[in-house]
Amino acid sequence: MSESMDATHDQQNNLPILAGLALMNVKFDASDNTRSKSLFGNGRMQVKVQVLVSGVDVDGNAMHVPADVMESIELIHYSTGETLRDGWAASTVQGRFSVEARPSPTAGEVRDDDLTNNSVHPQVRTFWVSSSSAGTTQIGARLSLNGERILSNGNTLSSVQDSSVTIEAQTPSAYSMEEFRWYQTRRGDELPGNRIWNYRLGLYPRGQQIKLVDWVVEGVEAGVDHDFAGGNRLNETKTNYMKVILVHPETRKVTVTLPANGDPFVFAFFPDAHTWGTENYSVKIQSDGELSVVQALSEYSKVAGKSKYGNKLHFLAIDEHGTEHKLAIRVNFHERNLYLERG
Repeated sequence: MSESMDATHDQQNNLPILAGLALMNVKFDASDNTRSKSLFGNGRMQVKVQVLVSGVDVDGNAMHVPADVMESIELIHYSTGETLRDGWAASTVQGRFSVEARPSPTAGEVRDDDLTNNSVHPQVRTFWVSSSSAGTTQIGARLSLNGERILSNGNTLSSVQDSSVTIEAQTPSAYSMEEFRWYQTRRGDELPGNRIWNYRLGLYPRGQQIKLVDWVVEGVEAGVDHDFAGGNRLNETKTNYMKVILVHPETRKVTVTLPANGDPFVFAFFPDAHTWGTENYSVKIQSDGELSVVQALSEYSKVAGKSKYGNKLHFLAIDEHGTEHKLAIRVNFHERNLYLERG
């Protein structure tokens, strides 16, 4: 064996081996000593829980914890030592309804106040905890080291710290229909015989806004606008064509095409007043924590067959806390109006 190979072999043999833990701390944030937090038990809202770990070699010197040990870390119910259950769940992915803001992409390792100045900085494994029902639980952690399971609840011989946090899952708030605002504004500048309305849905309990950030309709793909009602040759007062669109919250502009430039005197002989002309309209959408529905109307019909679809749309409005609200939009073709109802 060459001298270089011998040196490499000796270096490998001299690498420190993780013998135990110096720290196993469960916290909401590495720099925060808060021990309890609350969230809504809606299955979407999340609280960040971090497990801080540092290790020692056989001589008691501080050393980093190998990746496989870090990946073995799980959150547990402190009292039982079992993996989170009964509606409680932990994910390594931060969702859109977490209590904490998203971290800076430049964030690195963090220093824990409990460590002495000459210690290796702790390594951190971050989880996002949610609950699908109301209740309170105390959360600890466990990991596997050298074939042994170590828990943060002090119940194992190798436990180095009795550490946990408490999370209360509150019952999601319910609101009366009077606390939802449903109003319409006219786009304006349409050609004669065309009308475009933007309906807005907001939530303002006790005059304070709770932002509505998304909606869910069964069978409708996420992230797309939903054309849920309309028709052609409707033969209603000043309305022969209609299109109603539930707009995705991230959409900033909707384009609708209406029959246009028809002869108004044709109503005297043909109630559906068809026309070959069309006009494209761009409708600006401003969310501001409200959901939008665009209704486009024309006195004229397209040169196409008679059609009519949509009556009552059931959907879930999702607020900024991840709580869902069952609502419905009822379409009255005769009145050319949209009504918000309980779903």
